[in-house]
Order: sequence, then structure tokens, then C-alpha cells
Amino acid sequence: MRIFHNRTDPFIYDSVCALGNFDGIHRGHMEIIERLKKLRSKNRKIGIITFKPSPVSFLHKNEIFFLTTTAEKERILDAIEIDFIFYFKFDNEFAEKSPEQFVQLVYETIKPHALIVGENFHFGKGRKGSADLLDKLARGKFDVEIISTIRDQEGIISSTRIRELLLLGNIPGANRILGRNYALSGKVIKGKGKGTTLGFPTINLSVEKEKLLPLDGVYEVKLVIDNTPYKGAMFLSHNNIEVHILDFSGNLYDQEITVELIRRIRSIKKFPDDNLLKKAISEDIDKISHSKI
Repeated sequence: MRIFHNRTDPFIYDSVCALGNFDGIHRGHMEIIERLKKLRSKNRKIGIITFKPSPVSFLHKNEIFFLTTTAEKERILDAIEIDFIFYFKFDNEFAEKSPEQFVQLVYETIKPHALIVGENFHFGKGRKGSADLLDKLARGKFDVEIISTIRDQEGIISSTRIRELLLLGNIPGANRILGRNYALSGKVIKGKGKGTTLGFPTINLSVEKEKLLPLDGVYEVKLVIDNTPYKGAMFLSHNNIEVHILDFSGNLYDQEITVELIRRIRSIKKFPDDNLLKKAISEDIDKISHSKI
């Protein structure tokens, strides 16, 4: 997969592209991507057109947390065989573009054969442009296909719903809407060694600051190390992430790992002494080791 930042290139011409933010790349996004893949041909590449930084984080200036970091998003899209990602630089000048100017910019820069968007897609200054307006403005330039919003029995499948479920600690619910397990990726860093002194050595994980973390608690997780799958117990408290990996011994310092969340077992508690803490951790690990999930 090739990545382009705000520059035109013949590689992307006459392609079919999906346009949007794609935070989480959930089941609704995958509906768009699957349609994209059906339109791929020997001479026609498929790509994702998105923005860096995210418009919501640029315009609101406050701390925004995302389901997928840029690196995670790129790994997922590469794994599902997207040919390229094109990033428009979102700055003050870009934010002022009218819907008409935006469509002209896409036409001149990417020269797509077609764009695919969700029915709730908005663009241009003040989000004045809709999917229907995009279709109207693109006539004579490129085709536009609008994909209906995907719903389940509880409502629209969206990044907002997934965030809400994660912040409530409802991991199975979030994973169902995502279409895969919610994951935290980062580098293993040195911790205080408390877990080792208790007999349950842990790794400390450092993730990017914009990554959304779920509700504090103890979680059943799984991870793959050197092509071997492992179960783990993750202890999350105030952005501190520690993972005890069952049946594993080895040094993972400075390595990049990905931890997939399965379910929340309990909340974080303070214990009056280390013996009670050890007993609680032992019970957590026993639950995880016997889990059929």
C-alpha cells in the first residue's frame, strides 16, 4: 500500500476511492470498503481519501480520542489490501474551502474515476456539503456512489456508539459493532516492577496519547508474540496499562505489541495488603485461563 500526503501522482489517477475519516474502520466503514473492492479491476486501483489531522481535532482544538491511531488505521487498510491512502492536509485554508472548491480540488488532485461515501458524509466549510450535493457537484468530473447507513437492532453502527460502549466497559458490544476485537498497540516500557514482586510479572504498555482507552478495570485480553497466541490479564488504571501474559516468560522491553480486548472482568480496587491483592489477581487469572471466549 502506498501513502500520499497532499500531492498528486499518476499512481492514483482514475481510481475508485472511499472518502471519509474512517475512525475505527468498523462494520459500517467495511460496507463501503467491500463495495470499493468490488469495483477494483486490473487497471483500476482503489484508495482511501482522508484528512490529516482529523477535522474534528483541528477545529475543536480540545483533546480528542480516537478508536484507531494513524498507524493502526494504516496497518488495517494495508491488511485488507487497499492500494493507497491519500491524506489531504487539513489546516485553516482547507477548512475555509466551500463544497464546490473541495470537489474541484479532489478532481484536480486525484482525478478519480469514482468516489464512494456514506449517506451521512459532510464536507466543505461548516460541513455544508452533503453526500447528495457531492453527487451533484461531481457530475461531469467523476461518479459518486452513496452507501446507506448500516444499522443493527440497537441503532446506527457508528464510531460514537463504539466509544460509548468502550467507556462503559462493554467490550463485547464494542467488538460486535467494530467487527473485530478492539486493540491497543504500543511499545513495552519499563514499569515499577510491582507485579513481579507479587509473583505476577507484567509488561507496561505505552500507547499514543490520542488513543481512546476504555473504562478503568481488569480485562481479559489476547495477544500474539512470535506467532504464538497468548491470553493475558490487563490492568488499566488512569492511563497506566499493565498486562500479565499467561504462560509466557521473556523480555519484551522496547518491542511493539498489540493487545486485543475480550471482556472486562472487574473494576480496579484498592486492597489493604499485598496478600489480598495477590488473591484477587490470582482469581482474575483463573477466570481468564478457563475462559472459552
